[in-house]
Amino acid sequence: MIMDKTNRIILVGIAILTLGVMSCNKNVYDEEKHEELIRYQSPVDSVDQQHEWRLSSTRTYSLSIDAGSDIKKVMLLTSNPLTDRTAEIMTQREISREQKINLSASVPYLLTELYAALVDSKGNYYVTSANSDDTAISFADATVGKPLAAPTPLTYTYIFEENFPEAGDYDFNDLVLRLSQERTGEKEVTFRVTLAAVGADKQIAFAIRLIGYRFQDIDSVKTPDEHTFNENVPEPFRQLIPSNDLLVQGRNKEAVLNIFAHAQYATGDDITNEYGTYTKKKYNVTREYTDNTPIVPVVTKTFVVYFNKSTGLNNLTFDMIDPFIITEYNGAKMETHLTEYNDAQTLYEYNTPKFKDLPWALRIPSRYFSYPLEGCEIGFKKKGYMFGAYMTKGHSFGEWAEDHKNFLDWYLYPTSSEVWD
Repeated sequence: MIMDKTNRIILVGIAILTLGVMSCNKNVYDEEKHEELIRYQSPVDSVDQQHEWRLSSTRTYSLSIDAGSDIKKVMLLTSNPLTDRTAEIMTQREISREQKINLSASVPYLLTELYAALVDSKGNYYVTSANSDDTAISFADATVGKPLAAPTPLTYTYIFEENFPEAGDYDFNDLVLRLSQERTGEKEVTFRVTLAAVGADKQIAFAIRLIGYRFQDIDSVKTPDEHTFNENVPEPFRQLIPSNDLLVQGRNKEAVLNIFAHAQYATGDDITNEYGTYTKKKYNVTREYTDNTPIVPVVTKTFVVYFNKSTGLNNLTFDMIDPFIITEYNGAKMETHLTEYNDAQTLYEYNTPKFKDLPWALRIPSRYFSYPLEGCEIGFKKKGYMFGAYMTKGHSFGEWAEDHKNFLDWYLYPTSSEVWD
């Protein structure tokens, strides 16, 4: 099976190179042939052509704030902070008086009940619950108390394949990041980025596009400790995002956060650099430690974005940020986005295939998502046969790929022998 998988990857790669995917002569590129090759490599029989590869969506709630003039903050949470230490904040904002406000949040599809809380100056929480499909939330029957633990921001896991526009090997561990965002001031949003794994053979850069915000809408971007992921990256390896600034301007004058230019260096590992080449390693993707597959502590960096105005920040959800990777392919710089942003071409211009099949990036609504180990497909389902990192019948990745409306809990059912824990 391993030899067969390797041969398929080589075959697809050669065929796409022959097609000239990145050729300046657009007549050389045959999209139908490209689609055929991608589907040949696909680990599932068929893909739901209505698939958006989403496990959460933005919802807006109207909240009536009537619990007293001492209320300082309002938040939406995944569970009740008075009874659950693991409650996560989906969104929050400061308030100064009684009012009716609208809040938007990225809500996981599996979350059928959410909690809203008002927080006063003494740290008391006024908590109420609501169906996640409701549009109006009232605090008339709120329960008052102290949280068991301070709630933390909801964290999503982003997993990437490095081979766009070629088919990947579908282990989705070429780059694994945990990402949270938190409204920390009237004009301030804090992003926390954790680099969990690097399973790529090639150099990968990472950036975040702030959808709907222009470069000039941002006053500044800072790291509280003045340390970044790029500190150890030699200049010759910064070509994917040449700027040293934390904020760069996209092709359409959009605001883009420059997170790191080289994933291997971003781990903080001591990488050998000889004559312009670097030692290629894969981090936290195998359980056996070797010189080329080391196990290292995860690295977290904090980025504080200061906006010029507070306009729109109440609605800044995960659907308004576009984390993407940059790689080189056939002499061109390519961006790999979530499917809904596949045409973004934020920093570079390139050909974007229009057909739908398996994605090159996924956003998982969990900070604890167990990503596949190196060489383990995320889910294989062909001719009734299933294997892979998420293969539990009735809760599998392959079934979700074939039916986007069902099997939405697949990411909660890992095959323990094939995932990183």
